[in-house]
Amino acid sequence: MSNRNSTAGAEAPQSTIADVPTSSQNNANAVLAEVPYEYGAMSSKYKLMAADKRTAYATMCLHYQSSNHLIAIYSPESSKEDSWMSFTGKVAERLDEIFGGEGSFDAYLENNIEEIRKCYKSITQIV
Repeated sequence: MSNRNSTAGAEAPQSTIADVPTSSQNNANAVLAEVPYEYGAMSSKYKLMAADKRTAYATMCLHYQSSNHLIAIYSPESSKEDSWMSFTGKVAERLDEIFGGEGSFDAYLENNIEEIRKCYKSITQIV
């Protein structure tokens, strides 16, 4: 698969992502791009894999449904500043702020449901 010529006693040729057929390359890129997110509420802790934080956050909200205001994000570190935890239960404005403005959370859900479903399937319970 590599363009390097193999000779006796020489180092084995190294494959690169460019050497992988396109369909496999796309799958590899998708896997490489996913980031683990850890989150939970109360004594439960979960992990999911997502290609971007908005897909991760939407999946977390759907997972916790009417209790999504109790979600704490534990990792990645950069996501902790995006917290929407609220003991009053009012999170719609904060989610819209994170997603880009008024109505943007709902629009993201509608427009990205397949990616969110895929992410939902990756949820595993840690604690």
